[in-house]
Formats: sequence, structure tokens, C-alpha cells
Amino acid sequence: MNSYVSVFIIIPILVLITSFIPQKNQEKKLFLIAFIGLSVQLASFIAFNIHWIFIDLGRPIFSPIFTYYRADNASFSIDFYYDKFTAVYALITSILGVLISIFSRYYMHRDPGFKRFYSNILFFFLGINTVIFAGNFETLFIGWEILGISSFLLIGFYRERYLPAKNALKVVSLFRLADVLLLVALWFCHQLFEKNINFQEMANLKMAGFEMKNNQNLITIISILFLLVAYIKSAQFPFSSWLPRAMEGPTTSSAIFYGSLSVHIGLYLMLRISPFWEENVFVRAIIISFGLLTAIFATFTAYVQSSVKTQIGYASIAQIGLMFVEIGFGFYNLALIHFVGNALLRSYQLLVSPSVLHYLIHHQFFNFIKPSDEKYEGTWGKLRTTIFMLSIKEWNLDRFQFYVLWNPFKVMGRPLTKYNKPGTLLFILLLILGSFVYLFLKVDAQIGDRHSFSYLFILLALLLVLVSFSERNSAKMAWLNLVLAQCCIVLTVSLNHSFDLTEILIYMSGVIPAGIVGFICLQNMSKTEQVTGLHSFMGHIYEHPKTGLVFLVACLCLAGFPITPTFIGLDIVFAHIHHNQFGLLILMSLSFVFIEIAALRIYSRVFLGQHIKVTHEMAFKHS
Repeated sequence: MNSYVSVFIIIPILVLITSFIPQKNQEKKLFLIAFIGLSVQLASFIAFNIHWIFIDLGRPIFSPIFTYYRADNASFSIDFYYDKFTAVYALITSILGVLISIFSRYYMHRDPGFKRFYSNILFFFLGINTVIFAGNFETLFIGWEILGISSFLLIGFYRERYLPAKNALKVVSLFRLADVLLLVALWFCHQLFEKNINFQEMANLKMAGFEMKNNQNLITIISILFLLVAYIKSAQFPFSSWLPRAMEGPTTSSAIFYGSLSVHIGLYLMLRISPFWEENVFVRAIIISFGLLTAIFATFTAYVQSSVKTQIGYASIAQIGLMFVEIGFGFYNLALIHFVGNALLRSYQLLVSPSVLHYLIHHQFFNFIKPSDEKYEGTWGKLRTTIFMLSIKEWNLDRFQFYVLWNPFKVMGRPLTKYNKPGTLLFILLLILGSFVYLFLKVDAQIGDRHSFSYLFILLALLLVLVSFSERNSAKMAWLNLVLAQCCIVLTVSLNHSFDLTEILIYMSGVIPAGIVGFICLQNMSKTEQVTGLHSFMGHIYEHPKTGLVFLVACLCLAGFPITPTFIGLDIVFAHIHHNQFGLLILMSLSFVFIEIAALRIYSRVFLGQHIKVTHEMAFKHS
């Protein structure tokens, strides 16, 4: 049975590849490919599950596939794992996938982006199945990255409008923060276990004789990092405000993403690593406390929202908060049952919400009841009014995230943009090349003598990324800053660890081609459309869809998405940070957070949003 688990990843890959074959106006073929592929996935899963329950008696299955890189005491491999958590999540994913594919055929009929929508949905199913069936953190991280990018594509599906483009970038920025926090948690796990642990080993920590009490401080840090990742991905307090912004996409994608599957994936992460933190009372108290806080906050907010999709979104957040409370108390099976009910209910509510809104709109106008003024008098009335106003403003969480997470780095990068000149970048390039030549010639030099220089270059990488993040006057200069920042990161690792030409080539084989292709795309847009700065969304994908697609792929490759060797390089980079180098870890993590955000910011500003030419029809501000 072990070898059959990989089938549930192979099928989505084949379906996704096949969906690229039909033309964009061949709706029936596109639908049949998605429907047949997802139906085969569901039927195969049901047959597999019957055998697993009655023949294998529900024993967990660990299926190692292959090791794609091995370095020192770290090995990076593709493994799959199957247990009751996988079974429940995979069943709901397969059922909803089939239903959404049917519903979308009629909902998206004659939409210009019909093919793009189905490709994005199938891309999402590949990502979520990779997360669910992952047997180790490296495999889970691949799916995690796919979920983030598919969210960006579906939220910004109506890419000729302003708010979908803006909100897509806002949401993917938070997701990128979660991605890097996950990498940092994996680094701490590697320091704790002195190897890359898989989920079978994690489920048997006690049986393996691993002493938890002697490592409580490190376990607490790792658990809190994983909890932050889960809270961001599941829109828990104080990261809840991204969910209503994600509703800019088509209703069917909102139903499957933010009503049923993707928004529950943080809960799945905590269930998966539960043997790790379940004996830590402090972590359980945090899970329970923030779960209750989220449920209360989201319930108040849902009551006062004027948009039906936003109401459903916050209602789902409240229920997920209660699920976190349940797992905090150790009621894992109850949390799974709760997940099934909430996922099915929210999908149904979001799919029928346009019809319900249409039917009740007259009732809303002809059955208005004026609220009594007595409700707002006295101490209790003032308290109700305060809660009402805060709920209307969604407790200012969106503003809080901007001023705490993003604005400080813009303030740091903005003064440096005046030095963002070709001469400055040329000097940095010569410095990097000279350092690489020195390392190649002095490969036997003492590593300890080079550690201080590694901090210097990672600080330079972070400054280059922040300049790109804040740059408004030149898209090409912002892009070149990111390419040089990646070169500085590679140089940092080479200075910090033993010089390995193979590892450098693996990492740079994704960075350099992506940098060249991206610069050519921007140069082409500069000549044909006079694109220079990044002051606003320009919407050039309307006339240059192919250039936009190529540049998006270049952005993903530069950021280390799992379609390029740079992704393997991410694992190598973090594996080469030593256990006592927390400063280097923080600077490296911040660099990786803003590299993808800055790259997608360039793509969004140049290609998404309302078209700047007045000769084209003006799109609505939002969907």
C-alpha cells in the first residue's frame, strides 16, 4: 500500500498538465478534464480508504519516494504519510473538488478567464494534496508554497480591477511571512533533532526515547513558530483581516479556498505536529486563549458586516477559533468532525450566497425596523456602541498589520532609494564577483575568519531587498536589486560554510536565468509602453498577457518557488546556518520574506489593475 499513496499526487499533476491543452474557448473540454480527473481522484481515494481501514486496520503509512539532495547530516527528500488526519482532509478535499468543478462550469460560463480559472483551481488542488499527504516538512513546504501562489492568482483573478490586484498582493505578503516562519521553525527542528525529521518519527517521539523535558525551551520556541504559521494561514487573531480581502476572487474559489479548505490548513498543521507540543502546558494555554479570542472577535465582526461573503468569512474564522480551542484541550477527533461540518457548510453558504442575496434584497428594503434609541443609552449602551464601531472597523487589524509588519521596513528602505543608481549596483556587482573569485582561490581558508564577512553580505542583501521593496521610480532598478540580493545570500552562505561550487551552481541556476528573463521583460515593457516607475497599478497584462505570464514565472523562480533549483537552495541555505547564529538567521529570514513580496509587487504594479490607457473601458474598482 505504501507505493499507492503517491498516486494522489500524480493524478493532480497529470490533470493540471492536461488542462493546458484545450483552447481558452473550449469550455466543455476544460470542464471534462477537471471533472474526470477529480472524480478519478475521489474514486481512487475511496477504494484506497476501504482497503486501509479493513485490511490495514487504519495503521499509519509512511512512503519515502526519493531524496533530491543530501548535505552533511541533512537530507532533503520527498516523502508521503497517511493517517486519520490525512484521510479526513483528503476526503473533504476530493468531494468538494468534484462539486466545485461542476458548479464552476455554469458559474464561470463565457467568462474570458474560464481556462485560467480552472488551471488555478487545479493548481490549488495539487498544492493542498501535497500538504495533506506530505510525509516530512520539506514536502509539506512545497505544497505550502503552491497554496500561497494559487491564492495570489485566484484573489487577483479579475486582474483588470484595482482592489483584486491590491488585495492579492496584501494577502500573499502575509502568506510569505508564514512561509519563512515555517522555514525558521524547520531550522530550529534541525537543531533539536540534529537531522530532518519526518512525520512518522514525530508521531513516535516517545517510543523513540526522545526526551522532551530536557528541551522544553527549544520545543516552546518551535511550537510558537508553528502556531504563528497556523494562525496566519487560518486567519486567526490578529491576522484575521486578510480573509475578507481574499473574497475578491470568484465565488467558487472563495468557497473552496477561504470557506472550506485552505483556511483550515493551519489547523491541519497543528494536528500534524501535535505529539510535539501536546505535553507543553504553556503552548496549549496560548492555543486555547487565542482560539477563544478569535471566536469572540470574529463573531462580533460578522454580525455587523454588510457583505454576505464577509459575514460568512468571519463566521468561518470564529468556528476555526473554536477548533483551535478543541485541539488545545486535546479533543482531536472532535476538531476533525467540526472541520468537516464547517467546511461543508461554508462552501454551501458561499455558493448560494448570490442567490440568497437576490431573493432577500426586497425583504431588506420593505421590512426595515428602526432600532430603538434606548439600546444606545447608559453604560451598557455605550459599551455596545463601542463594540459595534470597532467591529465595523474590523478592530483596525488591517492598519495594525501595516504599521507593525510592513511600514517600518518601508521607512528603512525609502531613504536608501536615492542611492539606487546604476553606478552603485555596478560597484556591488564587482564586489560580489571579487568575493567569489577570492573564495574560489582561497577555498582552504579558515571558516572562522570569514564569519564576520558573512554578516556583512547578508546585511547588504537585506538592504538591497528593502530598497527594491520601497522603490517607485524605476521597475528595472528594483528588479536588479533583487537579483544582486540573491547573489549576496549565496555569498553569505559560502563565507559562513565550507565553499561548495555544486551548491552555488544549484542555487544560481535558478536565480541568474530568472533575473535575465525578468529584466528582458521589463526592458520590453519600457520600450513598448514606456513603463518606468512603480507609482501605481498600470494593467498592462490587458495588452501583454504573454509577457506578463513570463515575468510572473521569472518572479517565482527568483523567489525560490518549487519549479526551480533555487527552491533546493533555500533548504541548503538554512541548513548551513549554525546553531548559535541567531542574528544571521533573522537577517536571512527577513531577506527571504521581502524578496518574494518585492518581486510580486513589481509584477502587480506593471501588469495588474486598471489599464492606464483611457482608450480602454474602465473596469469596476472591485468585483
